[in-house]
Amino acid sequence: MSGLQELRSIEVIRLVAGREIGQRLRAKSFYVGTGVLVLVILAVGVISRLAGGDPPAAIDIAVVAAESDEIVAAMEGSAAAFGRTAEVTFFDDAAAANAAVDDGTVDVAVVVDDLSAVFGEEVDQEVLAVVQQAWALVDVRERLADAGLTSDEIADALSVTPLAPVTLGGDDRSTELEMLTGTLAAVLLLISLQTFGTYVLTGVVEEKSSAVVEVLLVRARADQMLAGKVIGIGVAALAQFASAVAAGLGSLAISGVSVPGAIWSAVPMTLVWFLGGFALYATLFALAGSLVSRQEDAQAAAAPIMYSLVAAYMLVFVLGFEPESTASMVASLVPPIAPLLMPVRMAAGAASTGEVVLALVLLCAATFAVWKLASRIYEQVLLQRGARISWRKAWVLLRGGHGDEAAAQAR
Repeated sequence: MSGLQELRSIEVIRLVAGREIGQRLRAKSFYVGTGVLVLVILAVGVISRLAGGDPPAAIDIAVVAAESDEIVAAMEGSAAAFGRTAEVTFFDDAAAANAAVDDGTVDVAVVVDDLSAVFGEEVDQEVLAVVQQAWALVDVRERLADAGLTSDEIADALSVTPLAPVTLGGDDRSTELEMLTGTLAAVLLLISLQTFGTYVLTGVVEEKSSAVVEVLLVRARADQMLAGKVIGIGVAALAQFASAVAAGLGSLAISGVSVPGAIWSAVPMTLVWFLGGFALYATLFALAGSLVSRQEDAQAAAAPIMYSLVAAYMLVFVLGFEPESTASMVASLVPPIAPLLMPVRMAAGAASTGEVVLALVLLCAATFAVWKLASRIYEQVLLQRGARISWRKAWVLLRGGHGDEAAAQAR
């Protein structure tokens, strides 16, 4: 019998959620808002790409020598070390190679017999460094071969592990990109939580003021209605937020910047943090909506929740720029703050797996507790109309035993 009751409860939640999803997805404003958001995010990537300028041009190199794959590989490898590419063309005589330099077809002509690098009007020092390094590699190979070393021995002799560039202050550009990505994720989370949290708020008020809730309560319990409404609007919110995150990943790719690996794992994880954050805050918004009977009073009732959300967002700027600090770590574990601050710490690579798991567990536990507590108040105040019920009186209802007194005071 309990299994049947549980199945009916799930079915009721599904029906309520389906009703909410249908309402949101039928609204043109949902698609317009999502489309505009995606276009803006993609436009940021395009603007960043254009502002960053064109990638370094390929180096056109003329080589006066017999065609050699070894020379081509050396030139291309040397150019890659400078962040460039190389196009190598072989010429039979120096005069033709020099003519190519003179008319701008190539950037430099390497005349092997003369051991010279021929430029046009002035020497390009970076190009000179590329061909110098490549020629040194080719020359050393030839000397080692003349000394009797085999191809494998030459390869071993020239296989040098490059030095890793390290700065005492860290990679400032990488850190800036990580912080920017994490901060933008927090901004997007705030906007989504506010937008769809308000949908939950106004939806509850509308149902209460129009007496629709009385019809619904005939077939569903208050906790089922609360869960269904939060889940239904949450699905629509997730669809928009996922589109924004996908656009964000596309924007990073379009921008052409080198993206640290931590960002690629942190950005998709914002979907998880959005779900947890939305479930927590949307439940509170629904509770706020049940305390009033008019849309004019809705924002006042939701003010404490909105203040808490904005305060958590502000902490991103206070603690987010020191993601490895103890204060930032502790704050990112607190359920109301975690959905906004933890993505920043993850993007910066400062959050360990254990911290992320613990923060998720605490957020889920807090959300469940809030849902259970809110359901008790939700059930008692949904049918009460008239003056706004204060949060203090709602707390009295939560403690139980004084529901009639609180209701009388509300009237």
